[in-house]
Amino acid sequence: MGAEGGVIRVLAAAGFAVLFTATDALPQQNDAAGIWANLPRVRAYLTEAERNAGLSGVVLIGRDDDVVFHEAYGFAEAEHRVPMRPQHLLRIGSLTKPITASAVLAAVDRGLISLDVEVCGLLPSCPNTWRHVTLRHLLTHSSGIVDHFGDLEPVPVEATADELRRVFATLSPDEPLESAPGAEYSYSNFNYVLVGAVLERAMGDVPWETALEELVFQPLGLETMAYDDVYAIVPNRARGYERDDELGLRNIDHDDHAAYAAGGLLSSASDVFRWSRGMLTAKLFRPELVQESLTPYKGNYGYGWQVRRFFDRRVYNHTGGIDGFSSHLAHYPDQELTIVVLSNVESDSAILRACDLAGLLFEWRPATDVTDSNLTPRQRCGLDP
Repeated sequence: MGAEGGVIRVLAAAGFAVLFTATDALPQQNDAAGIWANLPRVRAYLTEAERNAGLSGVVLIGRDDDVVFHEAYGFAEAEHRVPMRPQHLLRIGSLTKPITASAVLAAVDRGLISLDVEVCGLLPSCPNTWRHVTLRHLLTHSSGIVDHFGDLEPVPVEATADELRRVFATLSPDEPLESAPGAEYSYSNFNYVLVGAVLERAMGDVPWETALEELVFQPLGLETMAYDDVYAIVPNRARGYERDDELGLRNIDHDDHAAYAAGGLLSSASDVFRWSRGMLTAKLFRPELVQESLTPYKGNYGYGWQVRRFFDRRVYNHTGGIDGFSSHLAHYPDQELTIVVLSNVESDSAILRACDLAGLLFEWRPATDVTDSNLTPRQRCGLDP
């Protein structure tokens, strides 16, 4: 779709040194040079997806520290036919988690806190059963704590501490854990809400977003990544939608302030990429902590990163989903490839879009026709032939 459909195309480049950290002894795929010849196939796929499937959002592909593909599709505001542009800001949902984790690791690197600190000493109150839960357990979703995220009311960020106190007051002092700390993986938004509260205490009782500003945003020069105040007037913020099979594109209300450190950020695609490069190349904390964060603990999860193999290649990735938006970040270290997909249509799975793009770049079969609706999600991510 042309200008009427809201397509803006931008290519940018910049050069920096790079550091990659190997987390295991897996063989490397040395096909980095060949994949870039397939960028025209990526563009054709995205144009087709915009035309026939209503793709709306921003896609960025990076090679090392260079942005080699940065394009926008669809509409930032469908009612007024405002075209999406690469600089638009979108909610990133649970992509907030690895960014929160990177702030924690920066604090660890500064000696402000330890990964093995027992978090009950830093929380407003705590059931007795949590007393051996550490910050490391929270970061790796292995705390065993019941996920009370749904008990949090959607309050503004500055009221999160009081809202946590209210929820803590409802808990039994002997509330049982679902598993022993460190024993099992169970993905939990509440774990990362607690991480945010612990980080605030470690930084001297400053607000969580202030801690992020000092530990992450300023050191990396991130200008668009910020906490998403859903009631504020934010320039260049895209509106979120859902697509109904019968009714088509539908507006979604923004009322989930309580996402906090688990999913409360918005950003441009370029700042998501800039953050990932800064974190992976040890600009925020020492290389040993980078390697530790990318080492899977339980359930293929490190500190805010899922460590997997897609297309028989190592990938560090995380997905985000929140009212009206879907996001995915994938970094393939052996190919020096990063893919960022931010969508303002919640039902358009960003991870599947990102897998389709990687499949095209890697010439993965059966991804010769990634628009084939018969492909399963596992096939689209190269997990099944």
